[in-house]
Amino acid sequence: MKGVWKAYRLFHYLKLIGIWVSGIAVVAMMLLIVYDVVMRTLFSSSIRGGFEIIQNYMMPLVVFPGLAYVYSSGVLPKMDLLLDRFGAGMQKAIILLMILLELFVLVLIVQFSWAYAIDGLEREIAFPAAGTLYPLYPFFFLIPIAFGMIVVENLFILIRNVLEKKPSLLMEEPKGPVEDL
Repeated sequence: MKGVWKAYRLFHYLKLIGIWVSGIAVVAMMLLIVYDVVMRTLFSSSIRGGFEIIQNYMMPLVVFPGLAYVYSSGVLPKMDLLLDRFGAGMQKAIILLMILLELFVLVLIVQFSWAYAIDGLEREIAFPAAGTLYPLYPFFFLIPIAFGMIVVENLFILIRNVLEKKPSLLMEEPKGPVEDL
């Protein structure tokens, strides 16, 4: 189990990078919107294509890089109240079934969104803003990467539930150094 925790800690750093990218994108989006509003109000002009840039570049950068971190944090609803009513054996069976079902659905999402991203790359999909075409297809790859990271998170949860007696829908990393485990 020590090796799993070490690998999970490395994966945790990748999730932290994603949440930092999302946070920086939120700040950049906020600054861009404030600048646009000030320019409109005081000088009767605005950023040309500002809305389209925020919609097509900033919003995906806000949502998708941090998705795996949000999923692993436990803020998304689970079946905790229902699971508490069952015994440990039934809880483990239900959790394993739920994880396998989630993995199946998430792998399908990764597969189809990857195919869509490749199609966008081949067609070089772009969006018009202020009379210029800006490439959009690189941002299509954020979707399969984000859901792929959720697949990896679910695989860690599955391994934890197989190796440990206490069932859980989260990794719940132990405190302290991994060497002490």
